[in-house]
Amino acid sequence: MDLGVLKVILISFLMLERRGGNLPNPVAMDDFNALISDCNLNNIGFIGSPFTWNRSTLSQRLDRFPFNNDWLSVLTLTSIEHLSRTLYDHSPLLLSINANRIIGNAAFRFQNMWLSHVDFMNVINNNWNAPTYPDNNIKSMLRLWSKLS
Repeated sequence: MDLGVLKVILISFLMLERRGGNLPNPVAMDDFNALISDCNLNNIGFIGSPFTWNRSTLSQRLDRFPFNNDWLSVLTLTSIEHLSRTLYDHSPLLLSINANRIIGNAAFRFQNMWLSHVDFMNVINNNWNAPTYPDNNIKSMLRLWSKLS
């Protein structure tokens, strides 16, 4: 890609996150951008105002939450909201983490692949012969399992 085209794209992008003031110096942001790239951090977007900081006639999106791929693969319903600015020049950010949870009792599903595992029979024998807790009553064991899951 032509360096001039890249510069136009970069300036256009920066203008979406800035209103007023002089154009930022793209060279000054190279180290920060390299860090974000080297750490494989991702921007997941946001809800609310495009700007998180304001002073006089200059507004910018300075505050953000970058996430790595591990976070995003586990906490898929994560969202960010830019709240209204009150006393300070920075807007508070609300991070919502809605973990995927199974509500209620999940049905047991046997996986045929377990049969080919080296320790399959050992696990079955050990658990089949183990006493149920606490009074050798299956109802007590079911209560314990529901508390643990």
